[in-house]
Amino acid sequence: MDECAACADGILDSLRQLLNALACLVPGPVGQNVATDATDARSLPALSKALKRLWFETNLEAEDWCEERQAIWLSQLLLILAGSREAILSFYAAGLLLCNSLQCFARVLYPHVGMELDEPWLQNLLAVQTAVERDFQQELQYLPADHLGGSKRDAIVSTNRLPALFRRMFDLEGHKLTPAQKGGLAVALVLPGTGLLTAGGLGAALLLRKARQARSEDDPLERLFSRCLEEARGILVRKNSPVEVTYLPGSSGGPSKVKVCVQARESMVPSVPLGSLGNHGVNVAVLQLGQSCKLRPRGSEVLVLRAFRPSLINEPLMEAVELRRGAKVLLVPHENQLKCYVRKEAASRNLEATQPAESNGTGASDVQGCC
Repeated sequence: MDECAACADGILDSLRQLLNALACLVPGPVGQNVATDATDARSLPALSKALKRLWFETNLEAEDWCEERQAIWLSQLLLILAGSREAILSFYAAGLLLCNSLQCFARVLYPHVGMELDEPWLQNLLAVQTAVERDFQQELQYLPADHLGGSKRDAIVSTNRLPALFRRMFDLEGHKLTPAQKGGLAVALVLPGTGLLTAGGLGAALLLRKARQARSEDDPLERLFSRCLEEARGILVRKNSPVEVTYLPGSSGGPSKVKVCVQARESMVPSVPLGSLGNHGVNVAVLQLGQSCKLRPRGSEVLVLRAFRPSLINEPLMEAVELRRGAKVLLVPHENQLKCYVRKEAASRNLEATQPAESNGTGASDVQGCC
């Protein structure tokens, strides 16, 4: 078993360096953040999440990589994550999937940044793939896909210190804790009775998963890949049709910063304006005057936009506005509030034709008459 762990450690370290090199090709904070995630990763699912984030935040041209091929590529990464959570994928299979995903993405990313494919980088990746597929196949088949390894060591309070069952059930691979989450986890680790409550919930979830697997006659990996492919197409829609929000200066001044939040209309959890405790990045952003952002929330095509003045308990600055994916939004200060102008992507691109959203009296503004 020590030999298996040593093999996995070497493979994880090599893949971390290869992904770090790819992330360094992307300028700006996106590449820097993914490079940091790759350096800190200690498992194949964590590396897969970092590679998925790099793809999600990189604007690739459609002619460079068609949507169907992107969906198939992305489904391989999602299969690593889903197979790890379901505990049906080995380190060997996950390693081959990640090697193939890195190679495919590199062949698109290098030309995207105006460079030829780095042959030494490719040779190193092929060497790792050969080690997984030929040299250590037998050893790596006995390790789970989410095996923790590599030379990186965990922080005192880290999700990697939780049992594998906890990480799988709550999808915590590679998840970085906020200060508030670290405090909560530290309390949970020492508070009597917390483990019993969590174990009870995990036991119920495991029973439900086993029941679903028992009822299915299909191959579990084939069924899982079909589900991942469907999920990949949905993620591709989110990536290619973001909601673009711009905060413009107005004649009446206005707050120096605004927090904007976009959620699916049918979301069971409404926007709760609690300072910095929410999730930033996918559906929440803080904008200063003149700044823009792209938000890609999960859910259906119909979305709801809200804006707040950032504080401990954020102050609403406008009524909720309904819009669709691909919409372009302008926020302008007006008499201690915000005016919202929405332009649909499919309509005219002339900004002068943009109309302000009007309230329909139902708590969300109607944008049907906006360009």
